[in-house]
Amino acid sequence: TLLGKKVDAAYFSALYTARKKFFNKTYVNPESGETTFRGKVNDTQTSYALPLAFGIIQLENVQKAADNLVATVSRENKADDETVCPPYSLMTGFIGTAWISKALSSTGHSDVAYRLLQQTSYPSWLYPVEQGATTIWERLNSYTPVNGFGGNNSMNSFNHYSFGAVGAWMYNYSLGIERDEQSPGFNHFILQPEPDPTGQMTFAKGYYDSMYGRIESSWEQNSDGCHYRFVVPANSSATLKLKALSLSDITADGKQLKSVVGGKYSGVKHGKYTFELQSGMYEIQVKKGTN
Repeated sequence: TLLGKKVDAAYFSALYTARKKFFNKTYVNPESGETTFRGKVNDTQTSYALPLAFGIIQLENVQKAADNLVATVSRENKADDETVCPPYSLMTGFIGTAWISKALSSTGHSDVAYRLLQQTSYPSWLYPVEQGATTIWERLNSYTPVNGFGGNNSMNSFNHYSFGAVGAWMYNYSLGIERDEQSPGFNHFILQPEPDPTGQMTFAKGYYDSMYGRIESSWEQNSDGCHYRFVVPANSSATLKLKALSLSDITADGKQLKSVVGGKYSGVKHGKYTFELQSGMYEIQVKKGTN
């Protein structure tokens, strides 16, 4: 559509609709939202994470599928070798690991995504760190104190990207730096950070070096609420979305953000207040109890 290829756009749109309909008819129980395979329930983290992240669950079943995903994360699970894994363990394997946090946050379960992120028992992202890892392992069980290399010696990398995919979620959801699909190259982008609702993480900060300059985002939860800092590079702009109880709870330099130079209020949806920001640096405070 962006390229003006109307015939191709119509073809792929129709194909998407048809395949989405087929997927739901074949692999989703419309009453329970459970995923199925050959008529049997296939109740795994990946079986929910992928279709939710890719937007191919029918709208009326999204909430059911999301609740089922949360259930698979918050319960004990058994690995293929019958090892019992505690609640909030990663049971996704190579493919699902990249998408599970996005699927949780996009359906309103960032609290679960943060608990999953901060788990340290096996299998989890931080388990290797607890074992002294300084690089990302190919396998969550590349090494364990109980089984050593566990027979993985023939194909086992200790400097591998696969399980580092959670880094994308940290940028897109925790820091809230996201591209605008209608504006390639980050000429215009989205800022919608989600501070940890569990309270375990009290701050986060990071940046992305775009072709227009460094985009910065940070947040720190304090006794008064949450303090945000953003940098929008020169010759670019951003749409900022912040959760709050009211517009007056969002201030910058002691003034309501909508009155600050460079910031323009554009509305509220689902408890998130939206502002259009021009290039510049912004220090913003949101009152306690609104995050």
